[in-house]
Amino acid sequence: MTKKDKHSSGPKTGRGKAVSSRNSLTHGLTARRWLDANEQSLFDQTVEAFSADFEPQSSIERVLISKLAECTVRLMRIQQTENAMFDLASSEAEHPTEVLKSLDNDNPNFIKAMQAARLGNSKYNPKAVEEKISLINEIDSQNLSNVSGWGYIEKHMPMLKTYIIDKCTEEGLDLYHFIHREGDHSGPLTIRLTGPNDSLHDDPLPKEEIIQDVYKIKSTSFQLYLENLSKTLDRDIRAHTILNNLEKRTQQVKDAAIPDTQKLSLVQRYRTADERQFSKTLGELLELQKRRNTI
Repeated sequence: MTKKDKHSSGPKTGRGKAVSSRNSLTHGLTARRWLDANEQSLFDQTVEAFSADFEPQSSIERVLISKLAECTVRLMRIQQTENAMFDLASSEAEHPTEVLKSLDNDNPNFIKAMQAARLGNSKYNPKAVEEKISLINEIDSQNLSNVSGWGYIEKHMPMLKTYIIDKCTEEGLDLYHFIHREGDHSGPLTIRLTGPNDSLHDDPLPKEEIIQDVYKIKSTSFQLYLENLSKTLDRDIRAHTILNNLEKRTQQVKDAAIPDTQKLSLVQRYRTADERQFSKTLGELLELQKRRNTI
């Protein structure tokens, strides 16, 4: 800051003063003028009502009543501003992306999956949910470090074996390429809500071709696949449940929406300042009238 800035006393020209006088209008809560004819009318009516209540006998009493009316109108303005902020927050919260963020801590894969499911008009499928829960339970029942290969899965994880073969058949992939593709999967999830029996290929691979290169798959690849599958199925289940209750969840998010905390705090500070000013002014007016009545 320059020496000139430190000692500046504000605008000097008529134009500069006019511009400066409008600065408070940028934020309605601090405006020194009434924002529109409605506020002016409300102020005039409030002055009239307070005058009828207190019956001022002097100029100072009329000034205090004017200040009371001003505080009252400002408090009403603050309340309207706060109501509008909550209405805006509620409206913004209805956006599907905001609803989905409230469900999984902004997990991008989960949000993309849910958006894809909603765009596809997917429907809740209780049977699909039950199948996925059973698969998760079977995976969780095993120590993944013990999964040495396809033979272990065939022996100890029959539901998973059927699931994998069905998936390979649907997608026309052999086991080697399917496991490595899914194990390395890090993109957005694909939610299938219609069950595992609808084939994606007219000529599915026979089982012999699916497992022909199974010996090439390392145990660590199976373990990584199972770890990722368990997470994917878990998100799938939550997505199913959310789709079934999305309307209710949207209403809950809307009802719980609050404005930006910094802006809301600013509004509340203005409210507190006006309430204090109102209380102080009212006290001064009552004290003045008390003294007048004792003379």
